[in-house]
Amino acid sequence: MAASTRIKAQNIIFKIGTTDYACDATMVELTLDDAPGDVQTFCEYRTGGQWTLHLEGITSGADDSLYQVLWANFGTKVAFTIAPNGNATAGTDTPHYTGTVVFNQLPPLSLSTNETVKFAVDLEVDNSVHTPASKIYYGVTIDTTA
Repeated sequence: MAASTRIKAQNIIFKIGTTDYACDATMVELTLDDAPGDVQTFCEYRTGGQWTLHLEGITSGADDSLYQVLWANFGTKVAFTIAPNGNATAGTDTPHYTGTVVFNQLPPLSLSTNETVKFAVDLEVDNSVHTPASKIYYGVTIDTTA
């Protein structure tokens, strides 16, 4: 068997709504944990799940920057798309990961002399839909349609 195609994290697409913020982001990470109040026993696969969208990026005062969008949309829900291969259209071997993010955290402002100012936030993903047969896993959809 030949080696699988590898993803190199450069030139990705990371959208909130319809705007691509990849140029403001330095890290985009989706992590699945137990949902609050859930307890998974040794006999269960998973009783519930909660995705976290971890973002790291540059701090900017520009109105259309990722940093300012996080502030302006605090308390709202907005669709997101991650295309790790940088492809505009999802494909069988180049999926997009989509969902709805809850802007439940404001990015910090942390200043150090002579350093580029960066931020990190952990945002909750709306996990209300879970339909594995449709490739929707606790609110995150794996889109492979071309």
